[in-house]
Amino acid sequence: MIIQLKKGISKPSILTCIRTDQTRTWSKLHQGTETHDLAHYAVEKVMGYTTAFYGILNEGFNITDFELPKDKRPEPLQPKNLHVTAIQTEHIVNLLQVEFLNSGENSNFISSLKDILIEHNIPFPDDFDSNKLDQIRQLYSELLFKWGSLGDGEQLELRLF
Repeated sequence: MIIQLKKGISKPSILTCIRTDQTRTWSKLHQGTETHDLAHYAVEKVMGYTTAFYGILNEGFNITDFELPKDKRPEPLQPKNLHVTAIQTEHIVNLLQVEFLNSGENSNFISSLKDILIEHNIPFPDDFDSNKLDQIRQLYSELLFKWGSLGDGEQLELRLF
């Protein structure tokens, strides 16, 4: 899959995903969503997940399907039907976003994630540890730097799968 993020400064940024079968899905992004999508990439890339956000898009679902209210989404995209890695990824991404917004690492990231997952009765990912977290943070930081360096209309292209 090729993931293209086209930066919009005076207009919305655009996320385009070219699936492995060469079909596409795209959407204009709400301001700030770009960093969320980059966090998804970092987590899914480092963890090797193929059943989280980008993997779901690669299967043929559209970005706009995720913009619908949860109960209006296609049946496989309703939270109760998502693969556990998709839900784990979302929680990891949300914690990364909190770090980004607070401009600093959460030294209790792993224990915070464990608490959140326990609260939602979701298992902790077997292969998630401080080493993987460091790799995710490093990749996410690099992506944020690249994104921040782009001018209006310039594009960041990433590959996954």
